[in-house]
Amino acid sequence: MIGKFSGSAPGQRIADVIGRLTRGDLEIIVGPRVLPLVPDAGADRSALEAAALRALSDRPQELLGQEGIRLSVLRNLDAGKLVEMRDRLSQHNLETSSRTPDIPEIATSDFWAIASGFFGLQPEERATGTVSLPREPVSTTFPLFQHQRSVVRRSHDKLFGLKGPGRTVVHMPTGAGKTRTATHLVCRFLNEAEPGVVIWLATSRELLEQAAETFELAWSSLGNRTCELHRCWGSGPTPPEDVEDGIVVAGLAKMHAWLQRDSVGFLRFAARVRFVVMDEAHQAIAPTYKAVIETLCGAGRQAPLLGLTATPGRTWNDIKADQELSDFFGGSKVVLEVGDDRNPVRYLLDHGYLARPKFGQISYRPEFRLTAAEVRKLTAGDDFDEVALERLAGDTARNLAILETAKDLIERGHKRIILFATSVAHAKDMAAGLAANGISASVVSGETPKGQRASIIRTFKLPDPEPQILCNYGVLTTGFDAPRTSAAIIARPTKSLVLYSQMVGRATRGRQAGGNDTCEILTVHDPAYPGFGDIAEAFFNWEDVWNDHEPGH
Repeated sequence: MIGKFSGSAPGQRIADVIGRLTRGDLEIIVGPRVLPLVPDAGADRSALEAAALRALSDRPQELLGQEGIRLSVLRNLDAGKLVEMRDRLSQHNLETSSRTPDIPEIATSDFWAIASGFFGLQPEERATGTVSLPREPVSTTFPLFQHQRSVVRRSHDKLFGLKGPGRTVVHMPTGAGKTRTATHLVCRFLNEAEPGVVIWLATSRELLEQAAETFELAWSSLGNRTCELHRCWGSGPTPPEDVEDGIVVAGLAKMHAWLQRDSVGFLRFAARVRFVVMDEAHQAIAPTYKAVIETLCGAGRQAPLLGLTATPGRTWNDIKADQELSDFFGGSKVVLEVGDDRNPVRYLLDHGYLARPKFGQISYRPEFRLTAAEVRKLTAGDDFDEVALERLAGDTARNLAILETAKDLIERGHKRIILFATSVAHAKDMAAGLAANGISASVVSGETPKGQRASIIRTFKLPDPEPQILCNYGVLTTGFDAPRTSAAIIARPTKSLVLYSQMVGRATRGRQAGGNDTCEILTVHDPAYPGFGDIAEAFFNWEDVWNDHEPGH
């Protein structure tokens, strides 16, 4: 590191030297090709000086590499600046010229590294007549790790190989980038199939919004043309029957209702689909969804089917149902290849791709109990409905427990925390409660305008030392994997291990991905609602029913 010098600010701007040079020096710097272009104003040298300054700014290393120009410039430095230049060189063990011991030698590239900063100049690519062709990495804005690229290659072979359209499940643990990896497959398909229609299915708005946003980001980097993106879930529209090129991200409930209501219209749309992605693959054989998927895959040209999951089983303990799911995907599964270690979770943790999570529970004494009818409704549904979630949002004891947990995390040094709320109103309530306790908090939900959401997340990702909590409902935007996020409070109960895994994954970004070595995942324990086990245990819970034909597995 170059030390500080006494006196005036170090260095000498080349513009300060120009006015001291002789007209002859200036004409040499400008050169014979430019000199005829310079207006002759007699004693007024301003035009000639402007041309010389431009030339030195654009070709500094080439011009100062000429001994005559170099000596003229150095001899016209401010008082003491030549000594400063020599001091800088001596600190870097660079010798001065033996012919001109009072003037530093500037011909070497080592010297130029010092001189360029001294003069405030940037060296050009062409120096002293030699063309430099440096090797430099060219990055992509949507990269994959090597193990993710391997999943893309092997999945593509199973889906689009010589045997024709296939089916397979991509099985990757929480936080390993299933959505990102699958989106590469979607983009590759669309690039090769023009026109082509892809449909991406899921049951929760969080996963659907994440898929849509991830595709937007990926296609802007990987796509070869303009494609349409259709968001079709909740109160949104059904997919257009005449869609020709692009991706439809759709809720399974909406698609099933459309099939029941207007089977002809659904078939017209399905006939255009050429690739189906099922985000929560373990739900594919549910009676309400199986017909939707089979129709989409077989109404027109037979369409490949890709399933995504961290947990390739439908149940925790029903081996028959798990076998049925395996059969539905032809017993084909693509997993991470991570050397000799059969446990990809352990590999990703040990090699810094995932932060090592510490799981804990937030307990409280609930203010209400579910009725028998509510329990039956809860059991029958795919996940908790908005009425059930909103009821939890109003439980004061629960909210106080969440608040105390957030305060404790901050006291223990966490700077960026994500809180997954039970509803939009709950996210706003918790943000207000946190603010009342002196904690910086913001809200992101499906209702937040895209520009405002981007601004909030950008602020959350800044290296400001002040702790911040992001209260979220209804979105799992890719921006949530902000590197400094070291804790997640999961206050939204869910029956979907996939959705739970996605929430966990917002805080498990490891060092290799710009994140942390460890993180904390604290889940509110609601006594009447189902819970979740260890993610590594869940990942291997269904291995015995999957007939993976890949060598070595």
